[in-house]
This record gives sequence, C-alpha cells and structure tokens, in this order.
Amino acid sequence: FQFNRQGTHRTLDKDLVIALLQMVLKGRVPDDRLGTFSDFLGKSKDETYSRITLDQWTSFLDFCYEVEDIADYDEATSAWPVLIDEYVEYMEKLQR
Repeated sequence: FQFNRQGTHRTLDKDLVIALLQMVLKGRVPDDRLGTFSDFLGKSKDETYSRITLDQWTSFLDFCYEVEDIADYDEATSAWPVLIDEYVEYMEKLQR
C-alpha cells in the first residue's frame, strides 16, 4: 500500500487496490474471499469507496484472518470499518 501512494495522498484508487489485492494477498487469504471482495469493490457505486485508505486495506486482511465464516460475523459486536460491514451485507445477499 505505502509504496503505491502518490505524494502525500493517504488513499489509493480502488482499481489499483483491486489489482494490488490479487498480487499481495493471493495465497494469504482464501481465493473466494479475495475474489468476492474484489468484485464488491469493483461493483460498488458508492463514491466513498472510489479511494481506499490504509486502515481499510489492513482491516480487510485482519478480517480474513479473524472471521473465517461470514455467518459468524456480528456487526453489533465488531469494530470493523463500514467498508467491511457493507462487504458482509454484500456476501449475505449473494448467499440468499
């Protein structure tokens, strides 16, 4: 993440993040989680997610390690960024 920032920007363009996720996290997190998160970011029309922060980037990796099954995720007792909450909602809709 840090090597791809431009100047003093604290965020990366989501298209760059999608490409970096595949390069950096492949083999470190389950392929299906990586694929669905990349799809979620790519399909998101929310302008809030046009750029991704370092906190969102690192939280995704932590989330993958800590929450193995989306069904076990409890938004009420977690402190993940909203991006992760919305990713879980996206996954729940896909599983219906």
